Amino acid sequence: MSPMPMIVVDKGNVSIVNRSGARVLADCRYLEEIRIVAGPERGKVQQDWKPCYLSGLAVHPPTGRWAVAAVLMDGTVRMEVAGRDVVLPTDKAGRRKAGDFLILGDRNGVVAVTPGNTEMWTTDGTYRSQQPTAFTEDGARVLVNASNSSMCQWWSWSFGPRPGGLRVLPPGATDGNCNQLVPGEPRTVLKHQRDGIRIATLDPTGTKPWKVARALRQERRGMEMALVLGDTLVFYREGAQHPESGVCDESRPGTYRRIELSTGEERVWETLEGECYTKDFIMASARRRTVYYLKGKDPTDGGVRLFEYALDSGTPRELDVESLFGMLDISPDGQTLLLFTYRQGLVLYDVDSGSVVPVGGMSKDGTARLLAPR
Repeated sequence: MSPMPMIVVDKGNVSIVNRSGARVLADCRYLEEIRIVAGPERGKVQQDWKPCYLSGLAVHPPTGRWAVAAVLMDGTVRMEVAGRDVVLPTDKAGRRKAGDFLILGDRNGVVAVTPGNTEMWTTDGTYRSQQPTAFTEDGARVLVNASNSSMCQWWSWSFGPRPGGLRVLPPGATDGNCNQLVPGEPRTVLKHQRDGIRIATLDPTGTKPWKVARALRQERRGMEMALVLGDTLVFYREGAQHPESGVCDESRPGTYRRIELSTGEERVWETLEGECYTKDFIMASARRRTVYYLKGKDPTDGGVRLFEYALDSGTPRELDVESLFGMLDISPDGQTLLLFTYRQGLVLYDVDSGSVVPVGGMSKDGTARLLAPR
């Protein structure tokens, strides 16, 4: 049970959790076929149904619409979503392709299953992901980043029984790490070794290409985890390695920084002593102009330490959360964080009062997003 409704993805299921408890909206499973090549059972074929690996959950809080990716695993010969067979893509020779299906649904269940962009399906042993990331404000379309290790592009898919897709950001505009979208923020940061750092403005309807501005003067190298909140760009700048030892140069560690886009002023707001790299700059609230990041571990319970940085006051503070594993979502008003802890599973954390409401459930391999109360 949860006082705030949410969509939870875990062990092949998509569920809605609210005050009434949990209800499965979609179950996904695949039939794996393995041919034994050695031993006394050589030549035999084993088949086993397993839960799908689901990732990339996006939700539209007002309507309860959701979208998730289902990865087609090696050895898959069948896949079912909500009890219905899914047609597996193949090439002209009949070989099954590898890629991600997009599953779209709402509070009532599954609305559609689509292979998405057919260019992202391969037979050469490489994997290209399609990850639902956000909905347009009206919930009519879902934005999906389609990427591999060296390339990222963005697609917009209509929400309905027969989704239609169009590309809103072409390959080559940003690097393979993709770019982060912040709910309620119409702009995003593109990073590219050749084209530098640029700000892109999303089309609010999701039906037109994003508008990309000129490159900023800031250097691309070492800039990670960048996002825009209003007129401020916030990012992490990697530290420098010592030229002889190859370890992090303590005199030039990694730093969290901000740039005022109106003036170009750049300043450091936190230094990570002795650390050069991090992937722990995680989420932001456009409503409150706050960003959240992880830094180190709590020596008493082994959980990671969660910090909040408020752009308007310019001050960071540590949030008192016990046994934290990770942060999953922020409520639209920015007051409630959805966290996962080792001891209690899912919890709701109020950033104003510091109160914690246990929700429980879900494994640490799952994920969840908050919905608006009805």
